[in-house]
Amino acid sequence: MRTPRNQLGRQIVAGELHIPIGGVFRLDEIADAHRCMEENRAGGRIVVLT
Repeated sequence: MRTPRNQLGRQIVAGELHIPIGGVFRLDEIADAHRCMEENRAGGRIVVLT
């Protein structure tokens, strides 16, 4: 079942939605981000900043 975007937005604002961030990488570090994902070291979502 898909969760509507409005519901997700409310959960974020209320602090009820917790998404673990496993790593933050700049776009020029994309190879490192990919390696982190392949080696299963992230422990959460990988974020790539442009």
